[in-house]
Amino acid sequence: MPSKPNDEKKIQEEMPKPKKKPIMLIIAFFLCFIFSVAASSGVTYFLVQSSKEDVLVTEKITEQSAVLSNFEQSLSKQDAKIKAIEEQNDVLKLYLRHSSATALKNILVDQERNIQAFLKVMKSAMGDLAALSPRTTDWNDEYQYQLDLALKGSIEREDLLKLLKTGEPNEKSQ
Repeated sequence: MPSKPNDEKKIQEEMPKPKKKPIMLIIAFFLCFIFSVAASSGVTYFLVQSSKEDVLVTEKITEQSAVLSNFEQSLSKQDAKIKAIEEQNDVLKLYLRHSSATALKNILVDQERNIQAFLKVMKSAMGDLAALSPRTTDWNDEYQYQLDLALKGSIEREDLLKLLKTGEPNEKSQ
């Protein structure tokens, strides 16, 4: 039986050695646990941050979509207004063509042309009369100047009437 105590001693000596291995194993498991928790926390933090950015991007897209839809509505309203104005414009042009004011403007323009023609004939006749009569060059020059002023005034009135009538100045005077 003496060999038994030796066996027990050997068993006891061997026992403490395995006790050190479980402590190292526990520390390794603990470190692995800490590493996995840190990794999962990092991944979770990254995903939460990216989802916040996605929410911000989605909010911005929604906001821009609302602005775009308001803009499209505004454009459609303006298009409707433009069409209504164009229709009214056509009606007003037709009314203006057939209005008595336009007829009156045409009559006044024709009168100014007749006055100019009369003044040109009168100027020519006075020149002929001055050539026939002796010593009439002084009064002819005086009246020719006054006829030129009257003709110039008539041309200016015609220009104003044409401008009033069509919005375009007289082409002859330019």
